Amino acid sequence: MEPSKKNKPAPIVIIGIAAVVIAIISYFVLLAFFPDLFQSLPTGEAQPVTN
Repeated sequence: MEPSKKNKPAPIVIIGIAAVVIAIISYFVLLAFFPDLFQSLPTGEAQPVTN
């Protein structure tokens, strides 16, 4: 029997997934060391309309 050829993802896919994982981990590390760093980001809460 011949060894089966495995369907391996392209290197760009592996790099992309690794970049997303590293970004998420670095976000949580920054959040652990600097908890006030992301407090000024908008959270999408509803604001009253002023004219």
